[in-house]
Amino acid sequence: MTEAAGNEKAGSSSSSKACKTPPPPVSSAAARSKSEGALWTRNFVCGTLVNFAIATNYFMLMVIMTAYALNVFSVPPAVAALCASAFIIGTLVSRFIAAPLMGVVGRKPLLIVAVVLEVGLTALYLANEPVGALIGVRFAHGMAYGVCSTTIATVVTAGIPASRKGEGVGYFMLSSTLGSAIGPFAGILMANHLGYPVLFIVSCAVVALGIPFVLALDSANAGSQKKRATSRLRRKKAAEYAAASAEDAVSAAEIGPGAEAERDMAASEREDALARGEGDVTGDVHFRHAQDSAALHSSKAKSSCRTSPSWLLKSVEPSVLPIACVAGLIFFGYSSLLTFLTPYAAEIGLSRAASVFFVAYALAMFITRPFTGRAFDRKGPAPVMGPAFFSFAAGMVLVATSSNDWMILGAALLLGFGVGTVQSCGLAMAVNIASDDRLSVANATFYMLLDVGVGIGPLILGVIVPLIGYQWLYFCMAGVGLVAFVAFVVVLRRMKKRSNVLYR
Repeated sequence: MTEAAGNEKAGSSSSSKACKTPPPPVSSAAARSKSEGALWTRNFVCGTLVNFAIATNYFMLMVIMTAYALNVFSVPPAVAALCASAFIIGTLVSRFIAAPLMGVVGRKPLLIVAVVLEVGLTALYLANEPVGALIGVRFAHGMAYGVCSTTIATVVTAGIPASRKGEGVGYFMLSSTLGSAIGPFAGILMANHLGYPVLFIVSCAVVALGIPFVLALDSANAGSQKKRATSRLRRKKAAEYAAASAEDAVSAAEIGPGAEAERDMAASEREDALARGEGDVTGDVHFRHAQDSAALHSSKAKSSCRTSPSWLLKSVEPSVLPIACVAGLIFFGYSSLLTFLTPYAAEIGLSRAASVFFVAYALAMFITRPFTGRAFDRKGPAPVMGPAFFSFAAGMVLVATSSNDWMILGAALLLGFGVGTVQSCGLAMAVNIASDDRLSVANATFYMLLDVGVGIGPLILGVIVPLIGYQWLYFCMAGVGLVAFVAFVVVLRRMKKRSNVLYR
């Protein structure tokens, strides 16, 4: 009896170990080099320039696309708006496939394909295709942009030293800030004075400038084929080891002590029956039944050890979702500026200030991001991001109560600091939370929630505006900023319980 109990305990222990593959040891030297390495590496500089090229292309075309569809195709406003929003829909869809594609193709090869596709799809605007084809091109262009932006963010953030994540992400995001300032200005200027064909040619050339910088990326640090092959081989060997261990354990304890005892007893009964000449009538029946029972238990045990992650888990990083949702709330509020600031400014007679609103907004981001990034690394997220939420809320209140140009521009500065800080520091938190092998999924998840915020904002707010008016809309957006702050406090408290390094 004692021996059986011992065997059962040993079998149970081996069973529990069979489903767990110990992680490979992490080199302390590698960890130190990652945390203390240089920030301005080749990949960081080239990746930032690539991001600037694709962001400028995106904003140059986004701000004129609705007007282009109205003027050239004479379509209804709803169809013209779809020509613009189809890009956002394509971007959102691409976030789900970008991380799996990086794992299959590799970061640098995928980035090369995505940038080349952006160049080709931008050139297609010159074909003056029917509006239905234009919507399809916009959707495909959005997918290419989404894959490109997610991949380049993964390449850059993977090489930023752990101790300088906030600073590095802040500098990297400046490329998007510059693109959001230069792109709309250049796009509107060329559309009004040089015509749409010239605009499409220039935007095509701008994104093509990113190709040399993509080719200049360091393949070893951008996810080379050799590195991926080594990683796959290591994972394959680990899986084979786990499977072999499971097979050994299944033969003993994983079928369950009851099933194994039943099988042994049935075997004895079969031998006694054969000795008495009864053949298969008694013992064989029991023996086959016991074998079937043991096989069933064995099959269940094997399947529990070999369960693969779902498709959703391959595309979404759960640990990043809380902070991504907080940033998504801020971008939901930001969408009210993109959609309704121009008609609101015209209503209150401040169109002149509204025309340079986003220039001042981008200037505030450009000035504050390097400082907020370094402060994030030294002090942590709370002292830096907390004021940013209140700055966002104050900016929205100032927009709602504006009576002169200076108030609009002051609101732009407050909102630039608020949105820019939450975006860059939120991304720094996301890439610090995620493990290295889930970094691409973490980037995709974070940007996915930003896209959702910007994408659903116009749809929801478009229903609300006729009911409450523009002024109360912006008061409500100030409330959204305060709700996001409360959510941030809750998220940060939970993170502090899980991490003693970054959130101490």
